[in-house]
Amino acid sequence: MAGTKCYPLLLLLALALPCTAAKTAPVESRWQKAPLQLDGDIGDWEAPFFHGEKSVQVDYAFGNNAENLYLIFVFKEARYLSSLAQTGLTVWFNDEGKKKKKLGVRLEKKTLSAAEVIAVMEKQSGPLPEGRKSEILSKPTYLVNQFVAVDGGNDDVSGRIFPQPPLPEFTASELSGRVAFEVRIPIGPGNGLGLAAGKTVMVGFEWGGLTKEMRRQRLQHGGYEGGGGGGP
Repeated sequence: MAGTKCYPLLLLLALALPCTAAKTAPVESRWQKAPLQLDGDIGDWEAPFFHGEKSVQVDYAFGNNAENLYLIFVFKEARYLSSLAQTGLTVWFNDEGKKKKKLGVRLEKKTLSAAEVIAVMEKQSGPLPEGRKSEILSKPTYLVNQFVAVDGGNDDVSGRIFPQPPLPEFTASELSGRVAFEVRIPIGPGNGLGLAAGKTVMVGFEWGGLTKEMRRQRLQHGGYEGGGGGGP
């Protein structure tokens, strides 16, 4: 009787922080028989999963099945937490195995109006019942976890990369002065990141500095956009 074949991703991690030299190390994504839950409880990610980037005090791990890639990044350095809150975390993928930023997923907490929340939910799962809409509209704003797919120039390409569900999801949880990002990204033919089980992919992550949206807001308010590269 034939056994079940497991196809992990072999990921080459490239740290992509400003003012930090990038480096690579092969990291194999662990095959998951059962889906990992994005619930803020990192107990699902047992100790053997984790690798560490000592220069910035970040632990990370990868897992996957045939449908999803799971990632976790645990930030242990308190001085990075404020910039993470401002800019979110961007995870970059290059399916050609190169360090160049190709396509990424930016993970951020944003304040949305009730109407915007309804639009996002309907994009993810289809029309909502009128009663559910009324319930959401009872509050003016919500703080939500939101993803944006970006290209190498940080332009929003979400509609092209993820034209239909399933879409990426994540949680960002504070744990005794640490922040853990748990991420689920659909893989296979329906996504435009070039991810698939059994494939080698270059992965990078970064945060801090100014996003395009932040620069635009500063210019709109008469702010100065110049200066050198930012850091965490």
